[in-house]
Amino acid sequence: MCSVAACRAALLTMNRDDRVVPGRLGHAGRNSRNGGDITMANVSNTDEKSEFGTLPRRGADLWDIKGYVERPARDVPVIDDVDVVVAGGGITGIIAAIASGRLGARTLVVEPFGCLGGNMGPGMFAGGSLHLALKNPEAFPDGLGGIPGQFNERVVAHERRLVGSNYLRDSKTVPYVATRMLEEAGVRMLLYTAVVDVIRDGRTLQGIFVENKSGALAIRARCVIDCTGTADIADRAGAPVIELDQDPSMGVYFGLQGIDVERWDREVLNRPPLSDEDEQWVAAHAPSGAKFMPWARQAWEAGEFRIAQVVDGFATLEISAKDPKGDPSIANCRTRVNGRFHPGDGIALSRIAQQQWCFIYEFVSFLNKYVPGAEHACLTVVSPYFQARGGKSIESEYTLTVDDVVGGARFDDVVYTYYDDKRFIEGGCDVPLRMLIPKGVDGLLASGRSAMKRGPQFRQRYSAQQMGQVAGTVAALAARQGVSPRDVDVRAVQRTLIEAGAHVAPESRLKELGIV
Repeated sequence: MCSVAACRAALLTMNRDDRVVPGRLGHAGRNSRNGGDITMANVSNTDEKSEFGTLPRRGADLWDIKGYVERPARDVPVIDDVDVVVAGGGITGIIAAIASGRLGARTLVVEPFGCLGGNMGPGMFAGGSLHLALKNPEAFPDGLGGIPGQFNERVVAHERRLVGSNYLRDSKTVPYVATRMLEEAGVRMLLYTAVVDVIRDGRTLQGIFVENKSGALAIRARCVIDCTGTADIADRAGAPVIELDQDPSMGVYFGLQGIDVERWDREVLNRPPLSDEDEQWVAAHAPSGAKFMPWARQAWEAGEFRIAQVVDGFATLEISAKDPKGDPSIANCRTRVNGRFHPGDGIALSRIAQQQWCFIYEFVSFLNKYVPGAEHACLTVVSPYFQARGGKSIESEYTLTVDDVVGGARFDDVVYTYYDDKRFIEGGCDVPLRMLIPKGVDGLLASGRSAMKRGPQFRQRYSAQQMGQVAGTVAALAARQGVSPRDVDVRAVQRTLIEAGAHVAPESRLKELGIV
Protein backbone atom coordinates (compact mmCIF):
# COMPACT_ATOMS: atom_id res chain seq x y z
CA MET A 1 0.00 0.00 0.00
CA CYS A 2 1.30 3.42 -0.91
CA SER A 3 0.79 6.12 1.73
CA VAL A 4 -0.53 9.54 0.87
CA ALA A 5 2.77 11.03 1.99
CA ALA A 6 4.73 8.67 -0.23
CA CYS A 7 2.61 9.55 -3.24
CA ARG A 8 3.11 13.23 -2.59
CA ALA A 9 6.86 12.69 -2.28
CA ALA A 10 6.89 10.94 -5.63
CA LEU A 11 5.03 13.85 -7.16
CA LEU A 12 7.78 16.24 -6.12
CA THR A 13 10.12 14.50 -8.56
CA MET A 14 7.73 14.90 -11.51
CA ASN A 15 7.77 17.86 -13.87
CA ARG A 16 4.78 19.23 -15.76
CA ASP A 17 5.56 17.15 -18.83
CA ASP A 18 5.33 13.92 -16.78
CA ARG A 19 1.61 14.33 -16.19
CA VAL A 20 -0.61 11.69 -17.80
CA VAL A 21 -3.69 13.28 -19.31
CA PRO A 22 -6.87 11.27 -18.64
CA GLY A 23 -7.95 9.48 -21.78
CA ARG A 24 -8.44 6.17 -23.41
CA LEU A 25 -7.01 3.06 -21.77
CA GLY A 26 -5.86 0.88 -24.63
CA HIS A 27 -6.91 -2.43 -23.09
CA ALA A 28 -10.38 -1.31 -22.09
CA GLY A 29 -12.04 0.47 -24.97
CA ARG A 30 -11.65 0.02 -28.69
CA ASN A 31 -13.41 3.13 -29.82
CA SER A 32 -13.02 5.63 -27.02
CA ARG A 33 -11.93 9.22 -27.31
CA ASN A 34 -10.51 11.43 -24.63
CA GLY A 35 -13.18 13.27 -22.69
CA GLY A 36 -10.68 15.88 -21.53
CA ASP A 37 -9.30 16.74 -18.13
CA ILE A 38 -11.93 16.52 -15.45
CA THR A 39 -12.03 19.77 -13.52
CA MET A 40 -14.60 21.49 -11.41
CA ALA A 41 -15.29 23.68 -14.41
CA ASN A 42 -16.95 20.83 -16.29
CA VAL A 43 -18.12 18.55 -13.50
CA SER A 44 -20.95 19.67 -11.23
CA ASN A 45 -19.83 20.47 -7.72
CA THR A 46 -22.03 17.72 -6.30
CA ASP A 47 -19.62 15.15 -7.74
CA GLU A 48 -16.61 14.05 -5.74
CA LYS A 49 -13.02 13.95 -6.80
CA SER A 50 -9.71 12.83 -5.35
CA GLU A 51 -8.41 15.34 -2.85
CA PHE A 52 -4.88 13.94 -2.66
CA GLY A 53 -3.54 15.79 -5.69
CA THR A 54 -2.23 14.04 -8.77
CA LEU A 55 -1.51 10.36 -8.19
CA PRO A 56 1.71 8.94 -9.71
CA ARG A 57 0.11 5.89 -11.37
CA ARG A 58 -2.95 4.92 -13.42
CA GLY A 59 -5.14 1.88 -13.00
CA ALA A 60 -3.99 0.89 -16.49
CA ASP A 61 -0.45 0.48 -15.13
CA LEU A 62 -1.58 -2.70 -13.34
CA TRP A 63 -1.99 -4.42 -16.68
CA ASP A 64 0.97 -6.62 -17.66
CA ILE A 65 0.03 -8.37 -20.90
CA LYS A 66 2.04 -11.59 -21.30
CA GLY A 67 1.04 -12.10 -24.92
CA TYR A 68 -2.09 -13.24 -26.72
CA VAL A 69 -3.76 -16.56 -27.49
CA GLU A 70 -6.41 -17.24 -30.11
CA ARG A 71 -9.79 -18.20 -28.75
CA PRO A 72 -11.07 -21.16 -30.73
CA ALA A 73 -14.23 -20.53 -32.75
CA ARG A 74 -17.19 -22.66 -31.72
CA ASP A 75 -20.93 -22.80 -32.12
CA VAL A 76 -22.86 -21.08 -29.33
CA PRO A 77 -26.43 -22.16 -28.54
CA VAL A 78 -29.10 -19.51 -29.12
CA ILE A 79 -31.27 -19.64 -26.03
CA ASP A 80 -33.69 -16.86 -26.97
CA ASP A 81 -34.92 -14.75 -29.87
CA VAL A 82 -36.64 -11.58 -28.66
CA ASP A 83 -37.72 -8.18 -29.84
CA VAL A 84 -35.81 -6.28 -27.16
CA VAL A 85 -32.97 -7.33 -24.86
CA VAL A 86 -32.00 -5.01 -22.00
CA ALA A 87 -28.40 -5.38 -20.80
CA GLY A 88 -28.46 -4.42 -17.14
CA GLY A 89 -31.30 -4.57 -14.62
CA GLY A 90 -30.47 -1.42 -12.67
CA ILE A 91 -32.49 1.76 -12.25
CA THR A 92 -32.84 2.58 -15.93
CA GLY A 93 -32.91 -1.01 -17.21
CA ILE A 94 -35.90 -1.94 -15.05
CA ILE A 95 -38.02 0.91 -16.37
CA ALA A 96 -36.88 0.34 -19.97
CA ALA A 97 -37.89 -3.31 -19.84
CA ILE A 98 -41.29 -2.57 -18.29
CA ALA A 99 -41.99 0.06 -20.96
CA SER A 100 -40.99 -2.32 -23.75
CA GLY A 101 -43.01 -5.20 -22.34
CA ARG A 102 -46.14 -3.10 -21.87
CA LEU A 103 -46.02 -2.17 -25.55
CA GLY A 104 -46.17 -5.83 -26.48
CA ALA A 105 -42.50 -6.40 -27.32
CA ARG A 106 -40.99 -9.74 -26.34
CA THR A 107 -38.46 -8.45 -23.82
CA LEU A 108 -35.60 -10.00 -21.85
CA VAL A 109 -33.48 -8.41 -19.10
CA VAL A 110 -29.95 -9.72 -18.51
CA GLU A 111 -28.46 -8.89 -15.09
CA PRO A 112 -25.13 -10.00 -13.54
CA PHE A 113 -26.43 -9.84 -9.95
CA GLY A 114 -28.96 -12.23 -8.45
CA CYS A 115 -31.50 -9.44 -8.01
CA LEU A 116 -32.57 -6.30 -9.82
CA GLY A 117 -32.28 -2.67 -8.83
CA GLY A 118 -28.67 -1.61 -9.34
CA ASN A 119 -27.65 1.12 -6.92
CA MET A 120 -31.21 1.25 -5.54
CA GLY A 121 -31.20 -2.52 -4.94
CA PRO A 122 -28.00 -4.41 -4.14
CA GLY A 123 -26.20 -1.03 -4.06
CA MET A 124 -28.34 0.06 -1.07
CA PHE A 125 -28.38 3.66 -2.39
CA ALA A 126 -25.01 4.62 -0.77
CA GLY A 127 -25.98 8.28 -0.91
CA GLY A 128 -28.69 10.70 -1.90
CA SER A 129 -32.29 9.77 -2.48
CA LEU A 130 -34.36 9.66 -5.64
CA HIS A 131 -35.66 13.15 -6.32
CA LEU A 132 -32.87 15.70 -5.91
CA ALA A 133 -34.64 17.68 -8.60
CA LEU A 134 -37.58 18.26 -6.27
CA LYS A 135 -35.52 21.08 -4.81
CA ASN A 136 -36.41 22.76 -8.09
CA PRO A 137 -39.80 24.42 -7.47
CA GLU A 138 -40.91 23.83 -11.06
CA ALA A 139 -40.13 20.13 -11.25
CA PHE A 140 -42.99 17.64 -11.48
CA PRO A 141 -45.79 19.46 -9.68
CA ASP A 142 -48.02 16.42 -10.21
CA GLY A 143 -45.36 13.83 -9.40
CA LEU A 144 -42.87 12.05 -11.60
CA GLY A 145 -45.52 10.37 -13.75
CA GLY A 146 -45.41 7.39 -16.07
CA ILE A 147 -43.76 4.10 -15.16
CA PRO A 148 -41.18 5.75 -12.85
CA GLY A 149 -43.96 7.28 -10.76
CA GLN A 150 -45.83 3.97 -10.55
CA PHE A 151 -42.66 2.10 -9.63
CA ASN A 152 -41.67 4.53 -6.89
CA GLU A 153 -45.15 4.59 -5.38
CA ARG A 154 -45.09 0.80 -5.07
CA VAL A 155 -41.65 0.86 -3.47
CA VAL A 156 -42.85 3.11 -0.61
CA ALA A 157 -46.28 1.42 -0.57
CA HIS A 158 -47.93 4.82 -1.17
CA GLU A 159 -46.41 6.28 2.01
CA ARG A 160 -45.82 10.02 1.92
CA ARG A 161 -42.04 9.81 1.70
CA LEU A 162 -39.33 9.59 -0.94
CA VAL A 163 -37.75 6.42 -2.22
CA GLY A 164 -34.39 6.13 -0.52
CA SER A 165 -35.46 7.78 2.72
CA ASN A 166 -34.90 4.36 4.32
CA TYR A 167 -31.82 2.81 2.74
CA LEU A 168 -32.02 -0.75 4.06
CA ARG A 169 -35.77 -1.13 3.77
CA ASP A 170 -36.10 0.37 0.30
CA SER A 171 -33.09 -1.50 -1.08
CA LYS A 172 -34.87 -4.77 -0.31
CA THR A 173 -38.21 -3.57 -1.66
CA VAL A 174 -36.84 -2.27 -4.99
CA PRO A 175 -35.83 -5.74 -6.32
CA TYR A 176 -39.20 -7.16 -5.27
CA VAL A 177 -41.25 -4.42 -6.92
CA ALA A 178 -39.04 -4.56 -10.03
CA THR A 179 -39.49 -8.31 -10.36
CA ARG A 180 -43.27 -8.12 -9.94
CA MET A 181 -43.71 -5.24 -12.38
CA LEU A 182 -41.55 -6.97 -14.99
CA GLU A 183 -43.57 -10.16 -14.60
CA GLU A 184 -46.80 -8.19 -14.96
CA ALA A 185 -45.45 -6.67 -18.20
CA GLY A 186 -44.57 -10.12 -19.56
CA VAL A 187 -40.83 -9.47 -19.35
CA ARG A 188 -38.48 -12.38 -18.74
CA MET A 189 -35.28 -12.14 -16.70
CA LEU A 190 -31.90 -13.84 -16.91
CA LEU A 191 -30.05 -13.26 -13.63
CA TYR A 192 -26.51 -14.18 -12.58
CA THR A 193 -25.56 -13.64 -16.22
CA ALA A 194 -22.94 -11.34 -17.74
CA VAL A 195 -23.04 -9.87 -21.25
CA VAL A 196 -19.64 -10.54 -22.82
CA ASP A 197 -19.96 -9.61 -26.51
CA VAL A 198 -22.34 -8.68 -29.29
CA ILE A 199 -23.82 -10.33 -32.38
CA ARG A 200 -23.38 -7.94 -35.26
CA ASP A 201 -23.89 -7.86 -39.00
CA GLY A 202 -22.01 -4.90 -40.43
CA ARG A 203 -23.12 -1.86 -38.45
CA THR A 204 -26.33 -3.51 -37.24
CA LEU A 205 -26.51 -5.13 -33.82
CA GLN A 206 -28.46 -8.39 -33.85
CA GLY A 207 -28.11 -9.63 -30.29
CA ILE A 208 -25.65 -10.40 -27.53
CA PHE A 209 -23.43 -13.18 -26.22
CA VAL A 210 -23.74 -13.90 -22.50
CA GLU A 211 -22.05 -16.21 -20.03
CA ASN A 212 -23.21 -17.80 -16.81
CA LYS A 213 -22.76 -21.14 -15.06
CA SER A 214 -24.07 -22.84 -18.20
CA GLY A 215 -21.25 -21.38 -20.29
CA ALA A 216 -21.44 -19.19 -23.39
CA LEU A 217 -24.95 -18.50 -24.75
CA ALA A 218 -26.42 -16.32 -27.50
CA ILE A 219 -29.55 -14.16 -27.52
CA ARG A 220 -30.90 -12.74 -30.78
CA ALA A 221 -32.74 -9.42 -30.61
CA ARG A 222 -34.13 -6.83 -32.97
CA CYS A 223 -33.05 -4.09 -30.57
CA VAL A 224 -30.53 -3.96 -27.72
CA ILE A 225 -30.62 -1.40 -24.89
CA ASP A 226 -27.29 -0.74 -23.20
CA CYS A 227 -28.00 -0.17 -19.51
CA THR A 228 -24.62 -1.39 -18.28
CA GLY A 229 -23.67 1.97 -16.77
CA THR A 230 -20.38 2.08 -18.67
CA ALA A 231 -21.53 1.70 -22.30
CA ASP A 232 -20.06 -1.81 -22.50
CA ILE A 233 -22.43 -2.99 -25.25
CA ALA A 234 -21.87 0.10 -27.37
CA ASP A 235 -18.11 -0.23 -27.00
CA ARG A 236 -18.13 -3.89 -28.00
CA ALA A 237 -20.41 -3.09 -30.93
CA GLY A 238 -17.86 -0.66 -32.32
CA ALA A 239 -19.70 2.55 -31.46
CA PRO A 240 -17.49 5.49 -30.50
CA VAL A 241 -17.49 6.09 -26.75
CA ILE A 242 -16.33 8.89 -24.49
CA GLU A 243 -13.86 7.82 -21.84
CA LEU A 244 -13.53 9.80 -18.62
CA ASP A 245 -11.07 7.67 -16.71
CA GLN A 246 -10.38 9.83 -13.67
CA ASP A 247 -12.23 10.36 -10.38
CA PRO A 248 -15.31 8.20 -11.10
CA SER A 249 -16.65 8.90 -7.57
CA MET A 250 -17.13 5.26 -6.70
CA GLY A 251 -18.11 3.82 -3.36
CA VAL A 252 -19.68 1.04 -1.35
CA TYR A 253 -22.39 1.43 1.29
CA PHE A 254 -22.03 -0.26 4.68
CA GLY A 255 -24.08 -0.12 7.86
CA LEU A 256 -23.07 -0.40 11.51
CA GLN A 257 -25.03 -1.72 14.47
CA GLY A 258 -24.22 -1.37 18.16
CA ILE A 259 -23.78 2.40 17.96
CA ASP A 260 -24.85 4.68 20.79
CA VAL A 261 -27.08 6.75 18.51
CA GLU A 262 -27.16 9.92 20.60
CA ARG A 263 -23.40 10.03 21.10
CA TRP A 264 -22.73 9.17 17.42
CA ASP A 265 -24.98 12.01 16.35
CA ARG A 266 -23.36 14.44 18.77
CA GLU A 267 -19.70 13.41 18.44
CA VAL A 268 -19.53 12.42 14.75
CA LEU A 269 -22.41 13.62 12.58
CA ASN A 270 -22.72 16.99 14.31
CA ARG A 271 -19.32 17.24 15.89
CA PRO A 272 -18.07 20.58 17.28
CA PRO A 273 -15.64 22.66 15.20
CA LEU A 274 -12.06 21.43 14.96
CA SER A 275 -9.12 23.29 16.40
CA ASP A 276 -6.90 25.13 13.95
CA GLU A 277 -4.21 22.51 14.43
CA ASP A 278 -6.59 19.65 13.67
CA GLU A 279 -7.97 21.51 10.65
CA GLN A 280 -4.45 21.76 9.28
CA TRP A 281 -3.82 18.07 9.94
CA VAL A 282 -7.02 17.04 8.15
CA ALA A 283 -6.17 19.19 5.15
CA ALA A 284 -2.72 17.62 4.91
CA HIS A 285 -3.57 13.96 5.61
CA ALA A 286 -7.24 13.04 5.36
CA PRO A 287 -9.53 15.57 3.63
CA SER A 288 -12.71 13.61 4.38
CA GLY A 289 -11.75 12.59 7.91
CA ALA A 290 -12.97 15.68 9.77
CA LYS A 291 -15.95 13.90 11.34
CA PHE A 292 -13.62 11.37 12.95
CA MET A 293 -11.25 13.88 14.52
CA PRO A 294 -9.27 13.97 16.75
CA TRP A 295 -9.39 10.18 16.97
CA ALA A 296 -8.37 9.65 13.34
CA ARG A 297 -5.20 11.62 13.97
CA GLN A 298 -4.45 9.69 17.16
CA ALA A 299 -4.82 6.32 15.42
CA TRP A 300 -2.77 7.52 12.43
CA GLU A 301 0.11 8.79 14.54
CA ALA A 302 0.02 5.62 16.64
CA GLY A 303 0.50 3.61 13.46
CA GLU A 304 -2.77 1.71 14.01
CA PHE A 305 -5.12 2.95 11.27
CA ARG A 306 -5.11 5.47 8.44
CA ILE A 307 -8.49 7.04 7.69
CA ALA A 308 -7.32 7.88 4.16
CA GLN A 309 -5.37 5.38 2.07
CA VAL A 310 -3.92 5.08 -1.42
CA VAL A 311 -4.24 1.92 -3.51
CA ASP A 312 -1.07 1.11 -5.46
CA GLY A 313 -0.53 4.77 -6.27
CA PHE A 314 -3.57 5.08 -8.56
CA ALA A 315 -6.67 5.31 -6.33
CA THR A 316 -7.69 6.86 -3.03
CA LEU A 317 -9.83 5.27 -0.31
CA GLU A 318 -11.79 7.39 2.16
CA ILE A 319 -14.85 6.93 4.36
CA SER A 320 -17.83 9.24 4.87
CA ALA A 321 -20.39 9.04 7.67
CA LYS A 322 -23.89 9.57 6.29
CA ASP A 323 -26.99 10.96 7.96
CA PRO A 324 -29.52 8.40 9.24
CA LYS A 325 -31.86 7.08 6.55
CA GLY A 326 -34.73 5.26 8.19
CA ASP A 327 -33.65 3.06 11.09
CA PRO A 328 -31.77 5.33 13.55
CA SER A 329 -30.05 2.31 15.12
CA ILE A 330 -28.08 1.79 11.88
CA ALA A 331 -25.15 4.10 11.29
CA ASN A 332 -24.82 4.62 7.54
CA CYS A 333 -21.37 4.94 5.99
CA ARG A 334 -19.85 4.68 2.54
CA THR A 335 -16.42 4.51 1.08
CA ARG A 336 -15.27 7.16 -1.36
CA VAL A 337 -13.01 5.86 -4.12
CA ASN A 338 -11.40 8.15 -6.66
CA GLY A 339 -8.18 8.43 -8.61
CA ARG A 340 -6.74 7.71 -12.03
CA PHE A 341 -8.80 4.76 -13.20
CA HIS A 342 -12.21 4.13 -14.71
CA PRO A 343 -15.02 1.86 -13.47
CA GLY A 344 -14.72 -0.45 -16.49
CA ASP A 345 -11.18 -1.57 -15.59
CA GLY A 346 -11.64 -5.03 -14.09
CA ILE A 347 -8.10 -5.39 -12.77
CA ALA A 348 -8.11 -1.97 -11.11
CA LEU A 349 -11.50 -2.65 -9.51
CA SER A 350 -10.30 -5.99 -8.19
CA ARG A 351 -7.27 -4.38 -6.57
CA ILE A 352 -9.40 -1.63 -5.03
CA ALA A 353 -11.96 -4.12 -3.70
CA GLN A 354 -9.19 -6.21 -2.14
CA GLN A 355 -7.93 -3.28 -0.08
CA GLN A 356 -11.37 -1.78 0.47
CA TRP A 357 -12.73 -4.75 2.40
CA CYS A 358 -9.81 -4.67 4.83
CA PHE A 359 -10.15 -0.88 5.02
CA ILE A 360 -13.81 -1.12 6.07
CA TYR A 361 -13.17 -3.86 8.64
CA GLU A 362 -10.20 -2.06 10.19
CA PHE A 363 -12.23 1.16 10.24
CA VAL A 364 -14.73 -0.57 12.55
CA SER A 365 -11.88 -1.70 14.82
CA PHE A 366 -10.68 1.91 14.90
CA LEU A 367 -14.17 3.06 15.91
CA ASN A 368 -14.31 0.45 18.68
CA LYS A 369 -11.08 1.67 20.24
CA TYR A 370 -11.21 5.42 19.71
CA VAL A 371 -14.64 6.90 18.96
CA PRO A 372 -17.09 7.63 21.81
CA GLY A 373 -20.35 5.75 21.38
CA ALA A 374 -18.86 3.26 18.90
CA GLU A 375 -17.23 0.90 21.42
CA HIS A 376 -19.60 -1.91 20.47
CA ALA A 377 -20.07 -1.07 16.78
CA CYS A 378 -20.05 -3.95 14.32
CA LEU A 379 -20.69 -4.39 10.61
CA THR A 380 -24.26 -5.38 9.91
CA VAL A 381 -24.24 -5.11 6.12
CA VAL A 382 -21.80 -4.30 3.32
CA SER A 383 -23.17 -3.76 -0.17
CA PRO A 384 -21.74 -6.07 -2.85
CA TYR A 385 -22.32 -3.34 -5.43
CA PHE A 386 -19.56 -0.91 -6.40
CA GLN A 387 -21.32 2.33 -7.34
CA ALA A 388 -19.88 4.91 -9.72
CA ARG A 389 -20.85 8.38 -10.89
CA GLY A 390 -18.56 8.63 -13.88
CA GLY A 391 -17.10 6.38 -16.55
CA LYS A 392 -17.56 5.47 -20.17
CA SER A 393 -20.57 6.71 -22.17
CA ILE A 394 -21.66 6.67 -25.80
CA GLU A 395 -20.77 9.40 -28.22
CA SER A 396 -24.41 10.04 -28.99
CA GLU A 397 -26.01 11.78 -31.93
CA TYR A 398 -26.35 14.75 -29.58
CA THR A 399 -24.57 15.10 -26.24
CA LEU A 400 -26.12 17.52 -23.77
CA THR A 401 -23.76 19.92 -22.04
CA VAL A 402 -23.74 22.18 -19.02
CA ASP A 403 -24.32 25.10 -21.40
CA ASP A 404 -27.51 23.39 -22.62
CA VAL A 405 -28.77 23.06 -19.05
CA VAL A 406 -27.88 26.63 -18.11
CA GLY A 407 -29.48 27.94 -21.29
CA GLY A 408 -32.65 25.83 -21.00
CA ALA A 409 -32.00 24.23 -24.40
CA ARG A 410 -34.98 23.31 -26.58
CA PHE A 411 -35.13 20.43 -29.07
CA ASP A 412 -37.93 19.23 -31.35
CA ASP A 413 -37.15 15.62 -30.42
CA VAL A 414 -37.55 16.23 -26.67
CA VAL A 415 -38.48 13.03 -24.82
CA TYR A 416 -38.27 14.20 -21.22
CA THR A 417 -37.35 17.31 -19.26
CA TYR A 418 -34.29 17.62 -17.07
CA TYR A 419 -34.66 19.86 -14.01
CA ASP A 420 -31.37 20.69 -12.35
CA ASP A 421 -31.34 20.74 -8.56
CA LYS A 422 -29.05 23.78 -8.43
CA ARG A 423 -29.89 25.85 -11.52
CA PHE A 424 -33.57 26.76 -11.65
CA ILE A 425 -34.13 27.40 -15.35
CA GLU A 426 -37.72 28.07 -16.38
CA GLY A 427 -39.06 25.09 -18.29
CA GLY A 428 -35.98 23.01 -17.48
CA CYS A 429 -33.83 21.59 -20.26
CA ASP A 430 -35.18 19.42 -23.08
CA VAL A 431 -33.53 16.01 -23.33
CA PRO A 432 -33.51 14.98 -27.01
CA LEU A 433 -34.07 11.45 -28.27
CA ARG A 434 -30.72 11.74 -30.06
CA MET A 435 -28.99 11.57 -26.67
CA LEU A 436 -29.89 7.86 -26.50
CA ILE A 437 -28.74 7.05 -30.05
CA PRO A 438 -25.08 6.02 -30.45
CA LYS A 439 -23.14 6.97 -33.54
CA GLY A 440 -22.10 4.34 -36.02
CA VAL A 441 -24.31 1.43 -34.89
CA ASP A 442 -27.90 0.49 -35.68
CA GLY A 443 -30.20 -1.65 -33.56
CA LEU A 444 -28.83 -0.14 -30.36
CA LEU A 445 -29.95 2.37 -27.72
CA ALA A 446 -28.19 3.48 -24.56
CA SER A 447 -29.88 4.56 -21.36
CA GLY A 448 -28.81 5.70 -17.92
CA ARG A 449 -25.15 6.48 -17.35
CA SER A 450 -24.25 4.69 -20.60
CA ALA A 451 -25.90 7.63 -22.40
CA MET A 452 -24.86 10.39 -20.03
CA LYS A 453 -21.54 12.13 -20.43
CA ARG A 454 -20.49 13.24 -16.99
CA GLY A 455 -20.90 16.93 -16.37
CA PRO A 456 -24.54 17.91 -15.92
CA GLN A 457 -26.21 15.83 -13.22
CA PHE A 458 -28.20 13.70 -15.68
CA ARG A 459 -27.24 10.61 -13.69
CA GLN A 460 -29.70 11.60 -10.94
CA ARG A 461 -31.99 8.67 -10.32
CA TYR A 462 -35.20 10.34 -11.47
CA SER A 463 -33.47 11.21 -14.76
CA ALA A 464 -32.21 7.65 -15.27
CA GLN A 465 -35.73 6.34 -14.68
CA GLN A 466 -37.31 8.71 -17.17
CA MET A 467 -34.68 7.89 -19.76
CA GLY A 468 -35.42 4.20 -19.21
CA GLN A 469 -39.08 4.66 -20.16
CA VAL A 470 -37.98 6.50 -23.30
CA ALA A 471 -35.49 3.77 -24.27
CA GLY A 472 -37.99 0.97 -23.75
CA THR A 473 -40.64 2.82 -25.74
CA VAL A 474 -38.32 3.52 -28.68
CA ALA A 475 -36.99 -0.05 -28.70
CA ALA A 476 -40.48 -1.55 -28.75
CA LEU A 477 -41.63 0.74 -31.56
CA ALA A 478 -38.47 0.03 -33.55
CA ALA A 479 -38.95 -3.73 -33.20
CA ARG A 480 -42.62 -3.45 -34.17
CA GLN A 481 -41.83 -1.39 -37.27
CA GLY A 482 -38.73 -3.36 -38.25
CA VAL A 483 -36.49 -0.28 -38.25
CA SER A 484 -33.44 0.93 -36.35
CA PRO A 485 -34.15 3.09 -33.28
CA ARG A 486 -32.69 6.12 -35.08
CA ASP A 487 -35.43 5.78 -37.73
CA VAL A 488 -38.42 5.64 -35.39
CA ASP A 489 -40.84 8.55 -35.82
CA VAL A 490 -40.16 11.05 -33.03
CA ARG A 491 -43.78 12.24 -32.82
CA ALA A 492 -44.92 8.64 -32.38
CA VAL A 493 -42.47 8.25 -29.51
CA GLN A 494 -43.60 11.47 -27.85
CA ARG A 495 -47.29 10.63 -28.13
CA THR A 496 -46.75 7.07 -26.87
CA LEU A 497 -44.89 8.41 -23.83
CA ILE A 498 -47.65 10.93 -23.10
CA GLU A 499 -50.32 8.22 -23.40
CA ALA A 500 -48.35 6.20 -20.82
CA GLY A 501 -48.41 9.15 -18.40
CA ALA A 502 -44.76 10.13 -18.82
CA HIS A 503 -43.68 13.72 -18.26
CA VAL A 504 -42.24 14.67 -21.65
CA ALA A 505 -42.33 18.45 -21.22
CA PRO A 506 -44.48 21.19 -19.67
CA GLU A 507 -47.87 21.52 -21.40
CA SER A 508 -46.92 24.87 -22.91
CA ARG A 509 -43.92 23.22 -24.55
CA LEU A 510 -46.02 20.33 -25.88
CA LYS A 511 -48.49 22.80 -27.42
CA GLU A 512 -45.64 24.73 -28.98
CA LEU A 513 -44.46 21.51 -30.66
CA GLY A 514 -47.99 20.60 -31.79
CA ILE A 515 -47.96 17.34 -29.81
CA VAL A 516 -51.13 18.14 -27.85
